[in-house]
Amino acid sequence: MNNKLQDQPPRFSAADIRSRLSLKLVCYRKVMMLVAAMCLACFQPLAGAVDKSAVKEKWHTPFDLYLSPREAYEMKSADPDNVLFIDVRTRAEIQFVGFTDMVDANIPIYVLSQEWKHKADDIHGSYRKLRNEHFVTAVDNLLTAKDKDKSAPIILMCQSGGRSPKAARELHEAGYQNVYFQVEGFEGIKAKEGPDTGKRIVNGWKKAGLPWSYKLKTEKMYFNFAPEKE
Repeated sequence: MNNKLQDQPPRFSAADIRSRLSLKLVCYRKVMMLVAAMCLACFQPLAGAVDKSAVKEKWHTPFDLYLSPREAYEMKSADPDNVLFIDVRTRAEIQFVGFTDMVDANIPIYVLSQEWKHKADDIHGSYRKLRNEHFVTAVDNLLTAKDKDKSAPIILMCQSGGRSPKAARELHEAGYQNVYFQVEGFEGIKAKEGPDTGKRIVNGWKKAGLPWSYKLKTEKMYFNFAPEKE
């Protein structure tokens, strides 16, 4: 008799069944909301991937489109034929510091001059950089070569973040619509303390472990896009 009672399935009242179904429905809705939120996060556009508040005010651009090195890499990788990637460093920098083949073109926003600029200590210095007055025209020529217009997404990268905003402002004035700023640059910023103070080891494209080398493809060099031979 006891064995027969143990073999019988438990009996639930109608109220118990409704309560259990209601609980399952609530759980199902929560799971679906979580899945929807995760999907939405995965398919959000990269615009503003780096929050504006995390970018130095002097580096803000009219587009307010900021990317980390990894985000720039992923954006270009996801749509290599439609996203343009421009390295705005000098030709000397890309040759001796390194270059990533993911870039479509090196179009410097500044060029090195023969003029020596002393630093505040009057002991050290550097060669003065002069604004490249052909920068926008060269970018126009890149667009023509790639059969794109000024609505095409463009990523800018410089050494550490100081020059790309200037390049972005010039492109904005020229009517470009979707210019992204890779905020850490190729080399990153200098360390402010420790044994490597003054060296660019904090962040940047190279520090992120993204692809780069010292090999330069002829088709990506500035002379292909410059409006006049230099």
